[in-house]
Amino acid sequence: MKKIFLLFFFFVMAQADIIHFYHKSLRTLQYNKNYSLYTQANSLKEKSVTSSRYANFSLDAVYTNTHTDTLPNAFSTTDVALSDTFDLFAKQSYKIEALAYDLKAKKTMIKIKKEQLFISLVNMIAYYQESQEKLRLEESFFTIEQKSYTSLQKLLANGSIKAIDVLRFKNTLTTLQTKIISEKNNIKKMREQLKLYAPHEHIPHLGKVMLHASQKAFLKLNPYKTLNHIEAQKLRTQAQGFEKSYLPEVSVGMAYQQLGDPTGYGDNYAFSATVHMPINMGDFKQSEALKVQALSKQINTIEYDIQRKKEFMTHRYAYLNASKQLNALHSALKDYERSQTSTKKAFMQGYVDFNTYLQVMTKTLHLKEHIITLSYQKRKEATILNDISSGIIYE
Repeated sequence: MKKIFLLFFFFVMAQADIIHFYHKSLRTLQYNKNYSLYTQANSLKEKSVTSSRYANFSLDAVYTNTHTDTLPNAFSTTDVALSDTFDLFAKQSYKIEALAYDLKAKKTMIKIKKEQLFISLVNMIAYYQESQEKLRLEESFFTIEQKSYTSLQKLLANGSIKAIDVLRFKNTLTTLQTKIISEKNNIKKMREQLKLYAPHEHIPHLGKVMLHASQKAFLKLNPYKTLNHIEAQKLRTQAQGFEKSYLPEVSVGMAYQQLGDPTGYGDNYAFSATVHMPINMGDFKQSEALKVQALSKQINTIEYDIQRKKEFMTHRYAYLNASKQLNALHSALKDYERSQTSTKKAFMQGYVDFNTYLQVMTKTLHLKEHIITLSYQKRKEATILNDISSGIIYE
């Protein structure tokens, strides 16, 4: 019972470390700040549409200087007019609804970016730790084989082994040493790349994780499908806006004219009221086109469902495949190690040649490296499915 509790505790802590690192990465990339600024801009646009419904003022001023043959002097005329156009029937209200859908779309697009970032980070961390573990394995193998090389030199001095085998053994160690150097540099590069996302955080450990996410939970949280639905709703809203384009607009205005014409009736004032009703058949055609686009978007829902199911299956079967292979390889590992021990002993005593020894050593090393690869594949697939299905990465 105590062992189960400890495993659960370390699992929770490992997940918390990854989520903490992920959240720090979000701060570095400023996704939330980006959304906050977009929200402010969206709010200002909404206020602009609201205020323009009743406050579309227009001020016109004209100054005219006139010369005529019948008057000895020129005279001037000054016209000043102030008008306002009212959207009494809320023709532009669809723009506010469209802005609301824009805001929802932006939030959903950020969720998509968050999901992509999380998957990328988990893959990077898994590969980083996998490389570290393989490096430790290779360094341990190199240290052991260096001791074997020392023993071989003694055997060479006694004439118990061929010089060519000792040389080939040395060359094999040199090849492994260069590989270790390359791995170290690669690990350093990966560490620095991960630090770009969260400079002041330690790189979390991807612990052993069991898959508990369900397909239903994974499909329920599908930001790609949500975004498609929002875009379809926005298109329908825009279509409704074009359908209402025929509704009349009312303009009221006041005008003042200062007339300098001595033959005229002097200054005058005017009040006007205008009803404007546009009849544009193109708007109705545009409305129909937008409805068709919305319907096309809605049909794409099936494709997004299938794509999400495929994504779940890809991760799940990768996890199951890794689990089954690990069970088989762990069972075979002891046999490989026994074979390695006996072959090494036989080689040192001159009973088997170098090629046989090298083949057995290489197979055992590759088996252990493959176990490490599968172990981290299993961990990353479970982590991705579990955390996406829980919704914690979208918070």
